This record gives sequence, C-alpha cells and structure tokens, in this order.
Amino acid sequence: MAAAAVAGLIPVLHSVAGDKSGYYIGRQLWFGFIAVYGVVVYVVRMPWAPIHEDFWCHGNITNVCLIECFEKRFSSPVVGIWYFFFFIFLALFFLMEFFMAQIRHKQIKAKSVESVADEMEEGSMVGIQEHVPSPKKSILNFHQEKMLLLLYLLYFLLQVGAQCVFLVLLMYQHLPLVSQAVMRCSTESCPGPYFCLIRGTMEKRMSIYTLITLSFMIILFCLGFFMYSIHHYLLKGLASAKFWID
Repeated sequence: MAAAAVAGLIPVLHSVAGDKSGYYIGRQLWFGFIAVYGVVVYVVRMPWAPIHEDFWCHGNITNVCLIECFEKRFSSPVVGIWYFFFFIFLALFFLMEFFMAQIRHKQIKAKSVESVADEMEEGSMVGIQEHVPSPKKSILNFHQEKMLLLLYLLYFLLQVGAQCVFLVLLMYQHLPLVSQAVMRCSTESCPGPYFCLIRGTMEKRMSIYTLITLSFMIILFCLGFFMYSIHHYLLKGLASAKFWID
C-alpha cells in the first residue's frame, strides 16, 4: 500500500512542479522536498517491516512472553510516527499552497479586468477592434501584502517546529530502541529473565540517521528562507520606506 501511495504521488508532484509560474520564492524546491521526503520514508521503512521476525529471545520462551517482551521494547509505533510527520509536512505545504493559489487567482482576475477595461478605452479612442488579453505571469508581491508575508513566515516556523519535534523523537526515542542489540526482558506474567535480540540493528540505525539528516536539511532550508524573507521583504521594505519619507 505504501508503494502504491508513493507511486501515485510522484506523477502528481511532477505535473504540479512542472508549472513554471514560480509565483513565490522556493516553490519548486518545496515540491522537490515532498518527493524526496516520500521516497526516503518509503525506503527507510523497509528494514523495519520484518521487525517482528527480527525480534527473538533466548531460552524456552512462550509466544505470549515473546509478544510481551516485544511490546515492552517497542511501546510506540515507529514507522507510524514517521508517516504521521510526513503527513504534517504535506498538510502544511498544501495548506500554504492553497492560500497562495487563491490570492494569486484573485490578483490575476483583478489584473485581467483592469486590462480589459484599458483596452476597451483605448479601442474606443483610436477606433481599433478590442481584444481580450491573455493573463500574464503573476508573482505575489510580499512587499505590499504584509498579511501574506506573515502567512509565508508562519509556514516556515510551523515546519521548523514540526521537524524539531520529529528530531527529538528520532534521537531520544527511536534511536535508543536499536542502539543495543541485546535487552533483558522481565514482566509480571513472564518474570524470566529473558535475553532478547534484535537483528539488523545497523540497517535500522542507518534508516533513522537518514531521517535525522533529512530533518536537519528541512530545518536549515526553512530557517534560510525565513531569514531571507525577513531581510528582503521586511527590513528592506522598511529601509526603502524610511528613505522615501526622508
């Protein structure tokens, strides 16, 4: 099912990313991050797919005790949390994309009406036949739309916050699960003690390291876009306004 979801997501992202409008900075880059994020999550989950088969214990242990030891070690869904934060990344991006597209559509519609009115006025004066111009490429102007700029900055802050939480879970909850191959298991119904092993710990650690690297990259790019937007749209705008006032 995950393979079908990724296979269905890639052509959609390719067709949408093929739109060369680029009506805000970094649009193509974030579509690329979505594709990379989806592929990475699909690939790194593979070492965790046979986790039930990779977990086994020494000695004469029943299946019930084996399940209890497994549930005690993996008390939270690892791969499920990865999918959840991928969904958060997608939801935040497409929510911002929706608002940006709505505002861009309104701007194009307003400019088209103004262009038609200007052409009709010029045509009536010189006696030429009027024609309806095609909509031109529209780039969102964050210098004028301050609320739009705040929405743009809020998007980066939400992405940074979500990725920071994801990093904490990866480093302090998921990574310790496979940092040691051997664990001592003892429960109330199965006092044991049993010594249990997890096979393929190196591959599982590498999958977590890959997600950590990807999260760091997203955080760095978000902070970079955040600082650039503040410097380019906010500070320069205030400086130019002050220059004209003086």
